[in-house]
Amino acid sequence: MKTLLLSFLFSVSVFAYEFGSNLDGAMLKTLQINDSKTYIISFFASWCHSCEKELPDLDELHQGLDKTRYEIIGVDIDKDIENAKVFQKSLDLSFRVINDNKQNIVSVFKPIGMPSLYIIKDKKVLHVMTGARDDIDEVISNYLGIQDD
Repeated sequence: MKTLLLSFLFSVSVFAYEFGSNLDGAMLKTLQINDSKTYIISFFASWCHSCEKELPDLDELHQGLDKTRYEIIGVDIDKDIENAKVFQKSLDLSFRVINDNKQNIVSVFKPIGMPSLYIIKDKKVLHVMTGARDDIDEVISNYLGIQDD
């Protein structure tokens, strides 16, 4: 019995959202996600130089998206909320950002690096990308089938 309980506790602690995972109700509520859109969740931090490089391209993508179909949500994982706010302000991000200074969101998703992106549709993780990309806006547009007009 003790071994079974320990196995269960260990498996819960290593659970991470990955391709094919369904988000639970609590996380959907935290992120304010519903079924009507495709979401791009971007995990980042002020100490991540690759994030600083990638976020402006992500913001540019956001500005051109059909907001009725797509939404980008940033999750800033900085523990120091003031550093997070200064960083976000310096980038002048136009998409919604959740400050996860208590690590509640990132501890559930458990990305393996920064930056990390999760594409979510119908409460399900469709794609995960870890590490900065020079052409992240094009990569996401191509994945989602969004054409430039």
